[in-house]
Amino acid sequence: MPAKHTPSREQREQAAMQKLFEQRSHIGGRLPKILDPSPPAPEPSLPSAPVPTQVPPTGQDAELETPRRGRGSRMEKKTGLHVVLQSIKVKGFPHPAHGGFIMVPRVMNALLSLERVAVIQVVFEICAQTVGWEDKQAKHGRREWVRLSLRHFEIACGMKASQVVDALKRAVQNGYIIRRPRAGGYEYAIRWADAPPEQDTGAP
Repeated sequence: MPAKHTPSREQREQAAMQKLFEQRSHIGGRLPKILDPSPPAPEPSLPSAPVPTQVPPTGQDAELETPRRGRGSRMEKKTGLHVVLQSIKVKGFPHPAHGGFIMVPRVMNALLSLERVAVIQVVFEICAQTVGWEDKQAKHGRREWVRLSLRHFEIACGMKASQVVDALKRAVQNGYIIRRPRAGGYEYAIRWADAPPEQDTGAP
């Protein structure tokens, strides 16, 4: 009678390991699926088409497509403007019948819609300080020129000195206002369509 074949220790360990991987659910499936066939290698993808570089507009087109820049950082110190604003919130706007109002050109709405806030503020302040005052000796019975310091614009517009300088420079370059040297400073005026051209000199 032939002797019964007894598996060796190595064969028993291999059989146990095989059974262990075939029944991965016994240990929560945390072992890697080393018995599964490896997935096919991905096919090489074709190179994507180059994305065209967008060239920023220049000249007049750039000016038309540039969105209006928002308000920059304001002065932290409270000024009289905060008192005026609070009064408007509580009482409303003063009626023109009681005085204290100025006339502005209808085209001012173009600046209000498209121009930077700082530029609008300095232009409006110059308008308020010139044609907002009566002067019977002037051509139209209103003050044409006014000498204003940078400090005046800082307080009246609630802006930093650097913002005032930038806004005045842009307002002059865009033809909204004109200025001339006077007594160590500058006088400012609104640039009217029927007025003779004025030449700007120097920085504000």
